[in-house]
Amino acid sequence: MTLRNTPCSDFRSYSPRTLKKSSLVLLLLLVLLSAGEAFGAQTVRKDAFIAQLFQARGFAAPSGEKDLVRAALELDVIPVPEGRLDAPITMKEAIVFAVHSLGLASVADVLSGAPLPFRDVGSLKPLERGYLAAALNMNPPLLKKNVTSFGPAKKVTPKEAQNIAAIVRAARKGLSLSAKYSPVKGMTVQVHREGLQDRPPKWRAAANGFESREEAELFRDALAGKGVEGTVDSQNYDWRVRSALSDTYGPIREFLAACESLGRKGVVFPSPVSWDTPGAPRFWIMVILDPARFDIRPVFAPEGLYTLAPLSSMTTGAMAAVNGGYFSISGKERGAPIGAIIERGVMVNPPYKGRTILGWNGKNQAAFGQMEWRAEVHFPGGGFMDVTGLNRTVRGDGVVIFTRHFGECTPPFSGPVVEVVLDGDTCVEVRREGGNPIPPGKRVLAVYGTPARFAESIVPGDRIRIAQTVNDGDPYWTSMTNAIQGGPFLVRKGILSMETENLNDSIVNKRHPRSVIGLTEKGQWFFFVGDGRNAVHSVGFTLAETAEILKKNGVSYALNLDGGGSSTLFAGGRIMNVLSDGRERPVSYGVGAFPKGGN
Repeated sequence: MTLRNTPCSDFRSYSPRTLKKSSLVLLLLLVLLSAGEAFGAQTVRKDAFIAQLFQARGFAAPSGEKDLVRAALELDVIPVPEGRLDAPITMKEAIVFAVHSLGLASVADVLSGAPLPFRDVGSLKPLERGYLAAALNMNPPLLKKNVTSFGPAKKVTPKEAQNIAAIVRAARKGLSLSAKYSPVKGMTVQVHREGLQDRPPKWRAAANGFESREEAELFRDALAGKGVEGTVDSQNYDWRVRSALSDTYGPIREFLAACESLGRKGVVFPSPVSWDTPGAPRFWIMVILDPARFDIRPVFAPEGLYTLAPLSSMTTGAMAAVNGGYFSISGKERGAPIGAIIERGVMVNPPYKGRTILGWNGKNQAAFGQMEWRAEVHFPGGGFMDVTGLNRTVRGDGVVIFTRHFGECTPPFSGPVVEVVLDGDTCVEVRREGGNPIPPGKRVLAVYGTPARFAESIVPGDRIRIAQTVNDGDPYWTSMTNAIQGGPFLVRKGILSMETENLNDSIVNKRHPRSVIGLTEKGQWFFFVGDGRNAVHSVGFTLAETAEILKKNGVSYALNLDGGGSSTLFAGGRIMNVLSDGRERPVSYGVGAFPKGGN
């Protein structure tokens, strides 16, 4: 190093007083540096906090694993941390890690739109805000509600880290979370989670949505090229490639990363030792609606009744929606709803005997009960025939009414057929084959097989009257402009209903995802979904458990809908629950809530 010669004149300006001041400044800097070192000692490294959190969670490290950070990642106790592990952990990171460790990551996603009391969280991502909302609303709480500042970038002190770990440890004895907020006027979202998995689950991942076995096998081979194994099988309506079952999350991350590199998002399925483990996690969400502010009506796939489609594709203009009742999943009737549907005064699908129907009028005044429907076609000259089907394909003789709800066209038919297009009660067109367009706003009367000869003489201009009766003309039920059918009836006048309506034991007594619609004791409508088939988030509900929850939360009437993978709740422009299939299962129809005055 070369020393620069400094002229003596450079020191002439420093008087004894100046030197004294300089010494004071230097001393002050030393004090500040010492304080900084002391402050640094009052922070907690990220890896140390993760190890502390892992121990608080009470899990044993995987066999042979001594690094607790790696163990926490292997068991998905924490999300993958960002940045250096030896850096001080911030308050935002600590809360995210703690909430994740309690299996509340999915709840955080649901709560990403919930309001927060803090003024300094505007820069946080929606999911990060959801983690804070979960921390505020859980019991025991991780954050206090009566403060206005959170300090997301603040470094966590050892005492704060110990307090967070202590709360996580206490949550193992009994965790619950309840939150309620109103995203728009007249709508309340209520969220509840209770319980906690007491041991790490087993993990499986899958890539879903392949239309054929061949397509799935090509993807499996592409995964193998990246060193990741997969097995092809069918699930519900399509094909998938799934990973092997794993005791740790590491192989699952590898599978998901390989799927993403091939342009497809994988989904994760955590499984418990038993779905009936006491204290296992259970989550439900309810959207409560003011009937004075919303029009509630059935919603359908754009392509028609026989086209299964995700609920989100049916919700244009809706503020909230829930999946509908049961439907056929195979054969020529695949996609056809099972049970009554009335939409804005039009009978769309006939009732199914023995199951409960929910009907409501234009004022959203509702009725629950059984329904019988009959229809007759009265021809010119006095003849008539019974209607044998509504928006249904037929294989032989039959008289069927088609509306645009069925789709754009009537089904093809190989035998004799007469199709009569009706505008009101007036014939506007006669066709001698099937597979023709169904004009919007009109009905098509199709007479198939032998009875077709009785319709041969019909010509445009003839008056064809279709007489429909509901419950023998009961004026109350006749006034219902909308209706759906599910089953069983879960709550009637605030009292639990024990009827099973001929549903099988698995549907009634096993834990599954659940969807319910009904009325509260205040006359409000509600859409309810209880998640299931997920060991970390929610194992599911029996029908009795579902009914008990609804009763405790002020429900007077509740009708069970199709559940399992169909259970889907839409609100605020997004899916609000955790889908048990890992993606939206295509359904036959749903029920939507639209702002009054909309279409």
